[in-house]
Amino acid sequence: MSLENFSYHDTIGIASFLGRGFMNPVDLRFDSTGMLFVLSRSNAGNKNVRVSAVTLDSEFQFEFANWGTEPGQTTLPTALAFDSKDRLYVSDEHMHNVSVFDREGNFIKRWGEFGSEPGQLNRPSGLAVDSDDNILVMDHVNARIQKMTPEGQYLSSFGSVGSGPGEFNFAWGISVDTGGDIWVADWRNDRVQRFTADGEFVSTFGTSGSGEGELDRPSGVHVDDRGQVYVADWRNDRVQVFDNGGEHTETLNGDATLSKWCQEFIDVNPEQAGWRENAGLFEEEKRFWRPSAIETNPEGLVLIADACRHRIQIYSKVTEPALV
Repeated sequence: MSLENFSYHDTIGIASFLGRGFMNPVDLRFDSTGMLFVLSRSNAGNKNVRVSAVTLDSEFQFEFANWGTEPGQTTLPTALAFDSKDRLYVSDEHMHNVSVFDREGNFIKRWGEFGSEPGQLNRPSGLAVDSDDNILVMDHVNARIQKMTPEGQYLSSFGSVGSGPGEFNFAWGISVDTGGDIWVADWRNDRVQRFTADGEFVSTFGTSGSGEGELDRPSGVHVDDRGQVYVADWRNDRVQVFDNGGEHTETLNGDATLSKWCQEFIDVNPEQAGWRENAGLFEEEKRFWRPSAIETNPEGLVLIADACRHRIQIYSKVTEPALV
């Protein structure tokens, strides 16, 4: 299916437990300089979790937040978010906390503890930052969103378990738009919900299924600076795009070519290249496999964490003609 509003740009990534490459990337964010930070959650039982800093030209810079329980380490990381001071927040659903780093990967502090009282967390998932640099935490099992200060002090919360308006069932991803509204990927309810900055329910879209505009376990939601809404339709292996009113506009299924890192690997490993040729799965190789999160930048790039193929697929928005 041809794309109307997007064109495929390129791919970053290769499967790797350490250093250059990713292992099950589940979230990604730009800092203020345009450096890309990618969260590798790794396979179940694997201890090679980390945050990697890379350029859009596929230059690996450094990694941090590696596996462990000591300050500055993570065990089951779930999401990333930058504030206006380039402090990076990393949620961890095993330790029920949020770690804070500077943009060089230096540990600053961590906050949060297990529980259901105000300020306590039970398997936090998505993160977002509002215009006041407050941290919005998707408190996954507690079925609520908590608003915290950068230091981890509780401010407010909203949400409860259920399938009605303003209720959540294992909700995961979260995004804040330029107007301050909060958007939530309500995972098990197969929908996206929209709230005001104060947590008042506004609207919802999405129903269970695989048809156009339908969702099957959406894991991530992102709203760009023009109000387009991107949803990582996780179990449907695609990313769907909606307008600000929840009307479906386009579907991205994946168009990956070999990344720079993959091409370099194949060039020096002819046996691996032969296996790939014999398998002949080139069309399947292009497609998303459990996409988890979306990020955009001011230059019109759309980056998608293609979790089970250990890469980032990048699209460009098609520039609209100027009105004269």
